Formats: sequence, C-alpha cells, structure tokens
Amino acid sequence: MDNVNSVSRRLVLGGIASTASLAALAACSPDGGNGSGNNGGGESGGGAGAAPNYVPFAGVDPDLPGTEDGVSPAFFNYPQPPIEREGFPLPTTDDVTGLLQGVPAPTTPDQNPAYEVFRRQAGNRMNATTITSADYLSRYQVVLASDDIPDFVQMSTVPQFPKLLESTFTDLTDVLGGDGVEKYPGLANIPTPTWDIPKINGRLWGIAQPRPPAGRVLSARGDLLAEKGIDKNPDINSGDDFKALLAELTDRGNNRFALGSDPAAWLLPGLLEMMEAPNEWSLDGDKFVSLNEAPQMVEALNEGAQIVKDGYLHPNSFSDPAQNQVWWNGGVTALYFQAFTGWGVFARGNPSWDLGYVRLPKWGGGGKAPIWKGAAGYAAFIAIKKQSSDARLEELLRLADFVASPFGTQQFLDVNYGAEGSHYEMVGGNPEFLPEKSADVVAGWGYMGGNSQAVLFAPGQDELVRAQHEYLTEVIPEGTENPALPYYSETATSKGSSWNQRLTDMKREVLRGSKTVSDWEKMVADWKSDVGDTIAEEYAEAAAAD
Repeated sequence: MDNVNSVSRRLVLGGIASTASLAALAACSPDGGNGSGNNGGGESGGGAGAAPNYVPFAGVDPDLPGTEDGVSPAFFNYPQPPIEREGFPLPTTDDVTGLLQGVPAPTTPDQNPAYEVFRRQAGNRMNATTITSADYLSRYQVVLASDDIPDFVQMSTVPQFPKLLESTFTDLTDVLGGDGVEKYPGLANIPTPTWDIPKINGRLWGIAQPRPPAGRVLSARGDLLAEKGIDKNPDINSGDDFKALLAELTDRGNNRFALGSDPAAWLLPGLLEMMEAPNEWSLDGDKFVSLNEAPQMVEALNEGAQIVKDGYLHPNSFSDPAQNQVWWNGGVTALYFQAFTGWGVFARGNPSWDLGYVRLPKWGGGGKAPIWKGAAGYAAFIAIKKQSSDARLEELLRLADFVASPFGTQQFLDVNYGAEGSHYEMVGGNPEFLPEKSADVVAGWGYMGGNSQAVLFAPGQDELVRAQHEYLTEVIPEGTENPALPYYSETATSKGSSWNQRLTDMKREVLRGSKTVSDWEKMVADWKSDVGDTIAEEYAEAAAAD
C-alpha cells in the first residue's frame, strides 16, 4: 500500500478493530508506505537540526518497558484510575482545519458524542475533511493547488516535495528539536526513530504516528498447525526447513494451502530476508546499490518460482490476492505474511486461533534471519501550514500534543475510544467498545502522533503481549536498515513509480513461471540506465549533505 493509503479510518488498539480494518492492515506494507526512501534528503539545503528528545511519559509505568529504538512498551491492564493530564481541557481557540486520510464516522460530528468529548478536551472544533485512501491523493493535489490549504495536512510525497514543504508548511526543527519538544509531553513520548519520517533535508516538517519499526511477520494459525502436530511457533532453521513446513501445511486435495497473498509483495520479501539481502538499498562505501541488482534477488526469484510451482500457495494468489484474508479467516491458508501491527489485531479478534508466528531462519542455516526494518511509524506524516504568528503555531502544537496523549491517560481514551457510556465501557478496569460503536470514533487525527499503535495492549491476553514484546526486543536491535529511507530522490518520485510497477509485474511473471530471471536482469539493466543510477546518485548526494 502506498503512502496515501491508511490501515483504517480508526486506530488499531485493543478492541479498536473491525473486519474491515483487519483487511486493510493485511494489505498494507510494513511501514505504511514509502518503503524505498523518499522521506528526506533532497536537492536544497537547510542543514541538519537536532532530533526531538525522547522522554517517555512519566505518568504511567508499563509492565514491560519500551526502548528509544522502537520496542513498544507493553501493558497488561489500563491504569486505574486513568491519569488526568495537566492543562486539559485546553483553552478555547479559533477553529482549525485539516485534510486527513480516513473514512468519516457514520454519525456526523455534530451529532456524535465521541466528537463532543474530543472537541471539549481540545478546546476546538477540529474541523477535518477525511478522505478514503483510494481518493486521497487526487483530493490532496487539488487542495495543494488551491489558495485554501488547511492548518493540518497529511502529506503524500509528490514531485518537488521539498520545495512544496519549504514554500507552504512550517519548519518545526527549531521549535521541537532537542528539548524544545519537552513542552509537549505527548509529542516527547514519540520514540526517536519516528521523527526521521517527517525529516526532509535535515529539517523537521511534521509529526508522524509512531509504530514499532518491525517490518513484516509471518503469522501462524496455531489451531490449524495443531491439527498437523506442529507447534504454533515452529522452530525452523533453514530454507529447506521453510519449504518442508510449507509442504506439510499444504493439502491441495482438501483445498488447504500454506500461504496466499500476492507472491511478489509478500513471499518474495520473506525469501529475501532469509537470504540476508539488502533492505531495498545497501551502501558500498558511499555508493547506494539497489536490491534489484543484488544476487540474492535472482536466487529468491528462482526459489519463489519453485515454491509456486510446487503448489504451496493458493492457486488464486496471483489473480485474486485481495482474497488473502478471506482464505486466512476460513482456514484455507495456515500462514499469513502481514505488517507487525496486524499480529495483535488478529490475535485479539480471534482468540480461538491460538495465533503464533514463524521466526524466519537464514536460508543456509546458522541462526535466525534479520528482519527488514521499516519506518518507525506511518509514512504519511502530518504537516502544519505556515501560520500568522508564533502564538497560533503554539496553539496548533498543543492540539497535536493532545492527539498524542500517552496510553494510560484519560485523554488517550478521549481520542481513541470516544465517549464513555456511549462508545465504550470500562470492563474489569479496561476499555471495551460497545457493539457497533468503534466505527464512530474520531476519524483521521490519530495519524498526528497518536499513541495507539506504539503500545502493546490486549486485556486478558498477557501471553500475547509478552510474546509481542519479546519478539520486538529480539528483532529490532538486529534488524536490517534501509539506508535510503531517510532521503529524498526527485527522480524516484517523478519517474520511479512507473518503473516500480514494471519491475513488480516482472517479478510476478518470473514467480508465475512465464518469464525467466534473464528477463528480470535485462529489465534491471534498463531501469538502471533510465532511472536507477540517477536515483542512487541523488540518495548519495542527500546523505552527504545530511
């Protein structure tokens, strides 16, 4: 899913997820888009500024601690009573406007108790236009071309992106950098790596929603594996073990398959991780080298084509990959590649599945494979339009700080759960949505630093919370970075997308068996000549200037 798409209109935490949001989560790339760079760097100067300090919220102690590098803090229960943040409700201020991703709530804001609570705490009507992911980019471009740009805009990378930011939006570097962020405890609670997302040309241009940079995970339906006598967390130690597991979980005669989904989008990256391939880009000295050129890509395409030929994937994985979740829900497939954020959602929504995971091994053996780390948050950050005064900017940052209210506070509940008694009840000390009410919570604003996906929380499922925290603690410190992720390439933005589609189509054809790796290598040579070498040079220039 590209960086104009969202996992859901709603925020995924505890019970905040429906079947629709599960489907969206499963379809999203691990980092919410923008996985091959383009977050920063660029052609114009600006100079690097200090990242905002990371100051974990002091009002509540997690049961399992988080870390500055992105391991999420974990909680077994919601603190009781919830912490009341100082200074709330905020003073009444002139109305603000926003253009955000999301699906509008079924109940309009003026008749919606969730919005009433949200607006009362904010001291502001917080008037936002929320646009579904499929339609967001076109509306975003129309708004940017107008003279009526909202105060808060969720950004999508477009050609001449740095110039757009510099001309229209607020440089927050000197306001939030270093200890400047400490005026805003919610924003200061955002882990350091998340601030790389809105960093462009070494300057800070917005606020992103934090998430652990855990990339993808291969989830396993423990109930289906148990039928085969396999542990829900199977310990496999090589590529041969991986293929043997796929074979054991496949029974074509009974319409059972190990995996579904688009093989180029999910199986192939998993194979590349196991082969310790570069995470999109690697560095040879100060030269950027694309994964497209890596020898592991040829090996992974060959191995993937054999896995497809052997019939371990659902036969409609190429023609109808959007049915992947349907197959998973129906027990047709036993394994499911997804973004880390989906793990807890499925486990909480389907406790009978006894959900586990497969820790991918190095292909040739010798230990577990390092994950490809993604961005430490949702890539479509929210920028603030240039304001008429420092006082007005301060008001807007206070609103952002409210949205970013940390887990454990009353304000977190007000942002993410709505109105108590109308949208949720406290059951055993923990928030639980009332039937059919989760869709009516406030849309879109949580992408502005919202804390919901930066914590691990599943009341009554302590084993799940511990497993997720243990997993993050293991994989994040050893994960493979994408060195291009913090940098911007104009060529990648303006010409790279059409090439990316062509390359993806070729990968699919090789995996399907209708093209060969020689066809792939020829296309890569053409890509390098047309855009690839230029993209690499632009990343190198951006890195040198950082």
